[in-house]
Amino acid sequence: MSFNGEQLTEKIKTMDRNEAVEMLLIMLSTSKNVENKIKAAELLIQFDDIENKRFQDIKNVFLNDQHPQLRLQLINLLATSYKKGGIKFLKEQYKNCSDGTVRKNLIETVGELDLNDSIPFLIEALSDANVEAKKEAIILLGKTNASEALVPLIDMLHFRNAEIYNPLINTIVRIGKKGDLHIINEYINTEDPNIKREIPVIFGKIGNKESENSLINFLKDDNPIIRKNSVRALENIIELKNIKHILKVLEDPDIEIRKEAIRVLGNVGSKRAITPLLELLKDTDVKIRNLAKNALNKILGKYKSSEILYEIAGGRNINARKEAIKLLGMLKDVNAIDLLIKTFTSKVASLRGAAYRSLLKILDNRINDKILNALSDKSWQIRMFCVKILGEIRDPKTIDSIFNLIEDENGSVRKAAVDAIIKFQHEKVINLAKKSVKSPNWKTRRAVVKIFLRTGSKESLNSLISCLNDDDVYIKSWAAMALGKLKDVDSIEPFIQLLKENDDKIRISAIKALGEIGNKDAIKPLTERLGDDNWEIRKEIENALNRIDPDWMNYL
Repeated sequence: MSFNGEQLTEKIKTMDRNEAVEMLLIMLSTSKNVENKIKAAELLIQFDDIENKRFQDIKNVFLNDQHPQLRLQLINLLATSYKKGGIKFLKEQYKNCSDGTVRKNLIETVGELDLNDSIPFLIEALSDANVEAKKEAIILLGKTNASEALVPLIDMLHFRNAEIYNPLINTIVRIGKKGDLHIINEYINTEDPNIKREIPVIFGKIGNKESENSLINFLKDDNPIIRKNSVRALENIIELKNIKHILKVLEDPDIEIRKEAIRVLGNVGSKRAITPLLELLKDTDVKIRNLAKNALNKILGKYKSSEILYEIAGGRNINARKEAIKLLGMLKDVNAIDLLIKTFTSKVASLRGAAYRSLLKILDNRINDKILNALSDKSWQIRMFCVKILGEIRDPKTIDSIFNLIEDENGSVRKAAVDAIIKFQHEKVINLAKKSVKSPNWKTRRAVVKIFLRTGSKESLNSLISCLNDDDVYIKSWAAMALGKLKDVDSIEPFIQLLKENDDKIRISAIKALGEIGNKDAIKPLTERLGDDNWEIRKEIENALNRIDPDWMNYL
């Protein structure tokens, strides 16, 4: 008989059940084509009550043919058709399977159909050379909750196999949670360092309070990994009265263990940890400070108390001050607004930046009268940072207050006001700018033209054109650049006139503007000035001409 898989499937549909089974069994036993044998085994599975007398025939095929794919199908067939007998046979043949995938499939099948009666078999499979087969046995033992598996499972930790680590730990923990902690306790004083380092991990995941004393004792172990694992494990177990033991770990010579202790203290949330954690805000290691800050945020947030930070924020230690300021922002302490505003006068840039970011967190996009009042503070730093804050919040009700600062005596405040006002993208900004463009105050006019320049609004066209005649050189050049960005200017004549100005800055601005606008009527007046004595002027003219038309020389 020689059929391909499709033909064989169609063939048995036309046959009597017994005839089909007989034919498939014959093919399974006698065919020299392995593909046909695999297909026969696959089709036989649908006949789940094959006579017991044929059991030996199928077993013989399994014993005599080592082909992995065929054996995978035979495992399903034996388990499906012969249940207990099939499972018993498969367990007996487990060691004779040379292919790891076949052994893994065999273990899976045993676990699916005969889990509770297969504990010894699964324990034996823990020594399988195939990692996936070994992992499958580990996982299945976890489902049995068999205490007799704990010792061989724990002993496997000796080999530190990363591929099976997680399922191995999880299985040990799962069985340990069922009350077999005494078996794990026997390993507390083991001389095997690879096993001992994992005992705290197991205790922590089990979460049994009975392990607390053992973990506390582990904190003094010579092995830093054991100490670190013990600190982490105590997070879920330790009673608050024993928190002193973790506080002691803050003095550990190993920085990674100290970091773990800080994290755990934050999660445990004991008030007794506040003072030592505050002390760590002074640490020179930025990671230690960050961990301490995050831990304090959890504890202080839990107790709704941050007043303890005020003194530190105004103290002498720069590191501690900066972290305390950041904490006030994280805690969103509205009572700290005055203190943070005052920090803007600090000579230390990092403190000013921290105060600025913390205020933004506290305000949470809401305006505050203290910020508005600070716009008239005698300190220009306070005025500058407060106007920046309002620029981030962007409440339209503050536009007038910000706009007034474009006349500020301090240049940094004026710049901050312009930067802030631009962010609003509000028509009121343009209207205020139009009204101020004729201001007798040159500071105001310069600021207004900068606003026009950066908004690129066509509504400001007439105001900008009027600025081209301003006495201030900077206003003229900025107005030209702003108009150039509009591109759809009706007439380029004002820019042509600017090309005749004596000041190089104005001429360059006009040239750039003409290049941006792209009107070909500008080619002739631009080429007429290619002989300018200033090489920078000549360079800008060539750039502008190339932008208007790369073939501009054809117009000559």
